[in-house]
Amino acid sequence: MPKLSSTRLTKAVIEKTAASTFVSDAVVRGLGLRVSATGRRSFVVTYRIRSGGQGRTTLGTFPNLTVDQAREEARKVLAIVERGGHPSQERRADREAATVADLASYYCGGYAQAEKLKAGTIRDASSLLERFVLSSLGSKKVAEVTPIEIRKVQSAALEGAGHYQANKLLAVLGRMFTLAIGEKWRVDNPCMGLKKYPEDQRHRHLDEDEIRRLLLACDRYGDQHAADAIRLLLFTGARLREVLKATWDQFDLERGVWLKPSSHTKTQRQHVLELEGPALAILTSMRGRATKSILLFPGRCGTKPRADVKHPWETVVRLAGISNVRPHDLRRTLASVMLSEGAALATVGKTLGHTQPATTARYAHLSPSVQRRELSLAGHKMASLRSGVQPSDLLMAQADSRTEPMRSDAVDGGVS
Repeated sequence: MPKLSSTRLTKAVIEKTAASTFVSDAVVRGLGLRVSATGRRSFVVTYRIRSGGQGRTTLGTFPNLTVDQAREEARKVLAIVERGGHPSQERRADREAATVADLASYYCGGYAQAEKLKAGTIRDASSLLERFVLSSLGSKKVAEVTPIEIRKVQSAALEGAGHYQANKLLAVLGRMFTLAIGEKWRVDNPCMGLKKYPEDQRHRHLDEDEIRRLLLACDRYGDQHAADAIRLLLFTGARLREVLKATWDQFDLERGVWLKPSSHTKTQRQHVLELEGPALAILTSMRGRATKSILLFPGRCGTKPRADVKHPWETVVRLAGISNVRPHDLRRTLASVMLSEGAALATVGKTLGHTQPATTARYAHLSPSVQRRELSLAGHKMASLRSGVQPSDLLMAQADSRTEPMRSDAVDGGVS
């Protein structure tokens, strides 16, 4: 047991104090110097808390901490005790407090699983956090993160990945710190009040010549299975994840129906797409060549869907001589062609699975045959561009379709 004594601590006294000794300071009551058996010299402050019992807090080591500094720190600790605090427990809690890395791991792990977040959502969040947050803020306590630090990582994301990704990162961090508040890791959200960077709305869609070149490039591409994925994006207007994650049990090819489950759609609502024309022909052909997999586009392992069409897409658009185009632009292209061919906005909205209230009322009572006809016309229009010939019977069908845009039996209660 260390030998106990009391004296005015000075640099000289500390340096001469023998190992395994504890010396109390005569200036600040409770402050002491503890010298271990190996000679390590540490300043400690001992106190008695109001609720009873004794506490001890290590302030630091000599000579990293001078005697004057140790006395100042000791007075701060004793002031906390005087106000009813328990410094040793508070320091222990601070050491064990969650870091930003802990929060990120929880958000992308246990929380994501419990809330059934989509795999793509988790993957994107993990990537952004890894690239722009964890290296600079990973070891920082969640409770200590400031709005200025959030703005700094958002600025880094802006420089490294652009406006959209920077705003996406801010949204991820906002949700993470909201979660932290719920877990009692902090009391406020440092993302509150921070503005998103302005984003230019993307309006890119393919013109008729680009559609023709894209379809010809798909015909030339070596992997026709991947080419079918690109064709379906164009002819159905579906989102990439809806196509790649599609399973054969979602389709009734005899009736020409694709029932997209809510777990696959962006809106998290079931979407029924009436199929006709090139879209249905592609699916029927694929079904005839299909393997035993339940997936339309299985990945290499065969049990999980294909992750993306990045390489096929880059090759096809290069063969087509098209620039500044993304797979999602094919969705916009279908809408553009349908509208140019006279389709109602309501029909386009139903085809694309939109759920905005402003458009829902305009297509809610449309007969499936109306949407089926418009999708077929648009599909045939684009498919015909491959040969550069516009079928005369298609023109006649288009003219006839405009004379009666809605079946009378599809009107609810006689109100159009």
